[in-house]
Amino acid sequence: MKKTLLGLALITGIIGGSNIFAQGYEIKVSIKNSKDSICLLTKYTWEQPYKVDTAKVDKAGNMTFKGKTALEKGIYSIYSPKKGALYFDFIINESQKLTITTDTVNFYDKMKIVGPKENTDFVEFVKFMGSKNLDRMNYEKEVKAKKTADSTKLMTAKTTELFKDIRKYQLDYLAKNPTNYISTIIRLQMDNDVPNAPKGIAAADTAIWKYQYYKNHYWDGINLNDIGTLNTNKIFAEKMKRYFEKVLIQNPDSLAKESDIFIGKIGANKETFKWVTHNLTYMSESSKVMGMDAFFVSMVDKYYKTGQATWLDEKQLDKVIKRADILRHLLLGKKAQDLQLIDTAGIKAIQKMGIDTIDDSQRLTNAYYKNQDAIQKLLVPMYGIKADYTVVVFWDVDCGHCKKEIPVIQETYHKLKKEGTSMEVFAVYTQHEYAKWKTFIKENKLDWINVADAVHLNNLKEKYDIFSTPVIYILDKNKVIQAKRIGAEQIEDVIKMLNKKNKNFSDTPQFNNNTNNGK
Repeated sequence: MKKTLLGLALITGIIGGSNIFAQGYEIKVSIKNSKDSICLLTKYTWEQPYKVDTAKVDKAGNMTFKGKTALEKGIYSIYSPKKGALYFDFIINESQKLTITTDTVNFYDKMKIVGPKENTDFVEFVKFMGSKNLDRMNYEKEVKAKKTADSTKLMTAKTTELFKDIRKYQLDYLAKNPTNYISTIIRLQMDNDVPNAPKGIAAADTAIWKYQYYKNHYWDGINLNDIGTLNTNKIFAEKMKRYFEKVLIQNPDSLAKESDIFIGKIGANKETFKWVTHNLTYMSESSKVMGMDAFFVSMVDKYYKTGQATWLDEKQLDKVIKRADILRHLLLGKKAQDLQLIDTAGIKAIQKMGIDTIDDSQRLTNAYYKNQDAIQKLLVPMYGIKADYTVVVFWDVDCGHCKKEIPVIQETYHKLKKEGTSMEVFAVYTQHEYAKWKTFIKENKLDWINVADAVHLNNLKEKYDIFSTPVIYILDKNKVIQAKRIGAEQIEDVIKMLNKKNKNFSDTPQFNNNTNNGK
């Protein structure tokens, strides 16, 4: 499983925040039939609710949340610790004095709010969306009960009808209230309509034009510099993740460029900057798309090394920067760092020197220099391999997954070699039980280059980011990284894809030796 530093690095509490209102807050809540002794006022930030305040609940279900410091604009909730449940949501905007009365039987249907009309609009919006969802569920039950043959078709038609109703409600509200907070919430939940391509756009280019229009208008009407945009439950988080993971082309350079543009729109909003920057960095680090670590390195260089990640303490920041510094040497297109290792034939000589069992750095250094000439003759350099492709696999005899992957690599190796592919496997044993290692090689007839770091000259963990096994890299003839951290079953496809790419490249006129260059 891929571990990430950023997944645990963000502080899991409300810190600071940019309060845009001068006055404090007073929220009076009365919940008929409540059995709570205390309730919490919570605020949605990114994807989770956080505790803001606590209030005692009297026998009549009355409670008051009050503070001298104004609350941030956003969606808030009343939470019951006793039941472990959120009771209902409401919004906080300019006016921070509200009175809310309701009933545990049906929170929103029974709700009355004394305060800004926007809160009443919010309740009506929630009720409307809830009613449409209920319509869908009831219709689904009805269709299933009838056991209709074309149930899927019926549900699709009903869903389309409900979507039209919701869309009309949203557009009508936006037309009447273009600038209020609920309109921001609605825009975060809906997609903009994509018009037909203008006249003059070739039919073949229509899809591209529509994609560009959709991408360019994805954030229309949404103010990223407004703290209320951040504090919208999971809505903002999900829209942003969809934009960066689904809408944008999954290319690290493109994502790095788009992230800079996006973050630039946040302005001086420190809280939104924190959450957006953190989550984009986490997204890049945890991505399963090969090569996305280049995006991670870019984020760290721009926002963490420059001292802008103020939410991390010195130790956390150092770990993130160190992680980026390890990965920057392992990016696709970078020349791999050389490895000077000992093969099975040289292990016996190293063991006679006693170097393989030394666990003290000073003694190891002394032993190395004492035997330097003999050791140099035993070293097998990865750079010395003459082949179009080098498959570097880091593995361990006792690794269960390795035992499944190694035979697959061996089969692929023999198949591609037989087909005439110029390749070699540089199999690096990451541990030090050499007798067991040799036995495994012999029993499984591993007839490639088998090596181990028997003299501890190579820091495999930092040089090649080896924290678990197996790990596979594919290098070209110049030892440039072409693929990494792939499965054994992907090796053949990757090498064939690289062969095709190289053939197409060499067949273009400007790189073809047979071209007359226009003479």
